[in-house]
Amino acid sequence: MIGLVDCNSFYAACERIFRPDLQRVPVAVLSNNDGCIVAMSSELKALGIKRGAPYFKVRDRLAQLGTAVFSSNYTLYQDLSDRVMDVIGSFGDPIEVYSIDEAFIFPTGPEGRLRALGSAIRSEVSRLTGVPVSVGFGRTKTLAKLAGKIAKHEPDGVFLLDAGHEQEVLRQVNVVDVWGVGTRKARYLYAKGIRSAYDLSRCEDHWIRKHLTLVTLKTVWELRGIDAIERDLSPLPRKGILSSLGFSQGVEDLETLRQAVVIYAQTAVTKLQEQRSETQSVTVFVQTHRYKDDFYSNSLTLRLPMPTAYLPDIIGPALKGLQCIFIEGLTYAKAGVYLSGIDGLDRYQGDLFDEGRDKKRKMAQAVHEVQSRYGKRILTCRAAASEEPWTMKRQMLSGCCTTRWEDLPPVR
Repeated sequence: MIGLVDCNSFYAACERIFRPDLQRVPVAVLSNNDGCIVAMSSELKALGIKRGAPYFKVRDRLAQLGTAVFSSNYTLYQDLSDRVMDVIGSFGDPIEVYSIDEAFIFPTGPEGRLRALGSAIRSEVSRLTGVPVSVGFGRTKTLAKLAGKIAKHEPDGVFLLDAGHEQEVLRQVNVVDVWGVGTRKARYLYAKGIRSAYDLSRCEDHWIRKHLTLVTLKTVWELRGIDAIERDLSPLPRKGILSSLGFSQGVEDLETLRQAVVIYAQTAVTKLQEQRSETQSVTVFVQTHRYKDDFYSNSLTLRLPMPTAYLPDIIGPALKGLQCIFIEGLTYAKAGVYLSGIDGLDRYQGDLFDEGRDKKRKMAQAVHEVQSRYGKRILTCRAAASEEPWTMKRQMLSGCCTTRWEDLPPVR
């Protein structure tokens, strides 16, 4: 059996941990630049507010409902996610972190201990982090995902989908709610008379191969109880790293764009160093407002002389590329940096007499260690140290209560 541990209304739960006065208050969390609702508490969902709704359209309605609204606090969410995953991993079973608020577990003991294991995980995660979770068990990852959804409505937050009840449950699940199907594919299946997860599980393999994809075929096998989706217990390093955000206000001058590109390059290099890799190519891109008449989007990729994770060697080409694609007189809405041609530190055959490369590696590692211990902005490039009028708008941002001393809440 495979288990799925899923945090309930994760972003909203994170905001409530240090605000006990919000325990029964509707909570909404907004997307970048406070644009749309991306997460809600169960109370707000019950009141009919839809995920993805533009904030400016529902602002008055949220106020009438007494909703606490927050900008996305990614630093807080990621830190609490790391803590939740640490607690789940402490139970000793193999764990695959699937997303910021979900993890698959692969229990090695007898099936009879699963419900007790699920209850223990829920209790310990709540005790040590304050985050509520539900736990579902099934014979495959896809069945575990379905069990996880059902577990959210169980009194004890745990649901065991055993082989004897699979068909009964699959008949009650809409095909659009099956992991990996999605709205577009579901419309096609509806047209073919396939409406439930059970209907999908009974489809012939050759029909799926002909009309859909191999991924869908694996989903069908999983619904039948055949373990077909690989276990990713030790994720491979990413082969491409993107760092980009839309600006909170339009940017017209090159110097401000340069500051943004330097920040994005720094963020991308940090991710590169975390997986102990180096990059061979740097891409920089810019984009104006998509719905304006003078829409402009362009990018430029520059190949580096040799693989590197040394920030100055990446910033230089990125700024050179920006200079080439920048057009005076336009108002830019977005820019970004993409690193590609990524490989491990030990994959490049260097020059025996190239002492400068070894020094750069040591410098990059030293900077990464300092940033890991004291914060990513404790050491930064001079070009990124000025004020940032282009940064993401987050007017309702809560404190980083687990990672910043000055944000620790007072207790009395």
